[in-house]
Amino acid sequence: MESSETVAPSPASEIPRIRGMLRRGEFAAALSAAQALLAKTPDHRDALLFAAIAQRYLGRVADAQNTLATLAQHHPRFSRLHEECGHCFVLLKQAQPAIDAFLLAVNINHALPASWSMLEGLYRMTGQRDNSAMAASHVATLRKLPTEVVIATGLFMDGDLDVAEPMIRSYLLQHGNEVEAMRLLARIGMKRKVFDDAELLLSAVLSMAPDYRTARAEYAETLIELHKYSQARLELERLLREDATNSHFYKSLYAAALVGLGEHEQAVSLYRELLAATPGDADLLAGTNVESAQLAHR
Repeated sequence: MESSETVAPSPASEIPRIRGMLRRGEFAAALSAAQALLAKTPDHRDALLFAAIAQRYLGRVADAQNTLATLAQHHPRFSRLHEECGHCFVLLKQAQPAIDAFLLAVNINHALPASWSMLEGLYRMTGQRDNSAMAASHVATLRKLPTEVVIATGLFMDGDLDVAEPMIRSYLLQHGNEVEAMRLLARIGMKRKVFDDAELLLSAVLSMAPDYRTARAEYAETLIELHKYSQARLELERLLREDATNSHFYKSLYAAALVGLGEHEQAVSLYRELLAATPGDADLLAGTNVESAQLAHR
């Protein structure tokens, strides 16, 4: 005998459905569906975001802001929370709070074309030409990248690895090697601690773009995780020669490589140099304390 009970839709199925409603402009239906999901899971991140978006489009800005306040309590580092706050402030004609919100969004997640575009316009409107040009350069950079890579990068930055990974793998299967897509897949591998895969991908990226310093730093970091300290040291020495602007970050990785190579005195000296420049850096302080302890027991 079949059960007459209706199985409630799961968040995994509801979220794509609600996203589709928003894209089709079905804002009342999207809000109703989001609220139904929130009745069961009140802190669901995407349901709260979608409810706020629907409320904004329905002209209920105050309700949207209340929903966003709830979202901020549970997911304060969610970039799209701050992006949506910015959109609400724009509707309220509050330029500076909008700028602050969009800036916070892109500082968490640089792959937000809408936030950068809004910043460009807001800066221009408020007479901030240099800042407007800066935002415009970010817009232009993102426009040069494949849409799938931008979307997947944004998902990755917000911690949605389970969505970003199949998206970027599918893109690479369809389009072949592309530097930013390969680098993103490597970064996902690093986050998942699959360092062998990340090493292979970043090595391939550097063969295609040998002057890509950010990728080279990530490659060095991966080599350290794989205990390939001599190779990491060579990569970092190259970076330190070529890019003085990021020397603090490179030196912190270099110190970790020195630790792996057993060159403890030099590592401690370098850690202390770095701490003198940034005395509040807890990671560096921990590194110095660990190495000092190792030296004391040698």
